[in-house]
Amino acid sequence: MGLLFIGGVIAIFLPDTKPHEHVIGKKELLYDLTRSDRYMTTDELAKAIMEEDQSIMLIDIRSPKDYEKYSIEGALNIPFDSIMNKDVVGMFEEGYMQTPVLYSTGSSRADQAWLKLHSFDYKNVKVLKGGLNQWYQTILNPQKPADDVLTGKLEEQYLFRKGAQVYFTGANPVGNTPAGKPKKSSKPIVKRKKKEVSGGCG
Repeated sequence: MGLLFIGGVIAIFLPDTKPHEHVIGKKELLYDLTRSDRYMTTDELAKAIMEEDQSIMLIDIRSPKDYEKYSIEGALNIPFDSIMNKDVVGMFEEGYMQTPVLYSTGSSRADQAWLKLHSFDYKNVKVLKGGLNQWYQTILNPQKPADDVLTGKLEEQYLFRKGAQVYFTGANPVGNTPAGKPKKSSKPIVKRKKKEVSGGCG
């Protein structure tokens, strides 16, 4: 039943136009859709940003209005409806962005964008698992686990998230009161080849 549902999703969201000739089959696409490594976790993303990892490019696929209200540091806004535009899709060619990471409020919309891109063999694209909802719950406002289970890896994870909370919000490390708005960089994290992409997002 689950595979039939996924197959239906593929049929609905595969784009009608072909930005280039490399189109993968539905069988391969169905397999790739079930792979967990197509996701990046919020912990992995926070670590990459804090370490100034130049190999990723964050793509916020929400509306410009939502993007202006809040976006993760360094993200570029490419609305969902523009993701397959000719002037945009070239940016996903391997080598221009090493690892584009798509995100929205949750995961479903970003999954749809991933499906469109991956169907044309853009295999280096990832999705932020849980989207901004998960980002808020785990990084901007992490909750301390109960003391009786706060040991080992769980304690290490919590301490990392508290440190990330301080980095992204300026929160008091003792409490949860933010010292200011979340940081927002005007310069996206991206490693690009020396080539230009003409046009806009459409």
